[in-house]
Amino acid sequence: MRKARSPASPVHRIAGDERALSHTHATLLMVALTIILAALLLLMLLAMIPSWSWAEPAQPPVIITDIIHTSTETGKMKHASRVFLLNNGSTVYKNDDLRAVFYRNGQLAAIVQTLNGYLLIKSHHDGVRYLRYEGCRSPYWNPGEEMEVDLTDGTLIPGVKVTVEIIDKKTEKVISKHTVVA
Repeated sequence: MRKARSPASPVHRIAGDERALSHTHATLLMVALTIILAALLLLMLLAMIPSWSWAEPAQPPVIITDIIHTSTETGKMKHASRVFLLNNGSTVYKNDDLRAVFYRNGQLAAIVQTLNGYLLIKSHHDGVRYLRYEGCRSPYWNPGEEMEVDLTDGTLIPGVKVTVEIIDKKTEKVISKHTVVA
């Protein structure tokens, strides 16, 4: 007669070839996983697949930060059309080489032939009263500097879509385009 084994003592015997098979599978799985991760990393570095970033797209180098419709003297609404532009990029621009073209709901509203405040005074400038602040006081518009473009009253009224194109006068290329609602 055989004695029955007690359930409290489990069998600790594992066949040698089973253990070897487990190590082989683990090694193959790790190699395959490493190759897949390396391929995904390579594709991301080569920009072949999206980076799955939740960040908003980068803003253009020159942006409209504000449009003011009130009088500077009285503070009352008068459709003042004062537009604040910020050099949002990292490039230093020679402001006399730039032209600003403003659109109201897609229609041409005003053209500022130079963004140099001193040279604007001497030029023929229909539709523009003045330029001011640090972005137009020197020959250069540095990153982080803002300028105010005061267009003729009533040019931009609240609620319209305002687009500014900054054009390099030497190449006639648009270097920045930004749209906001006034």
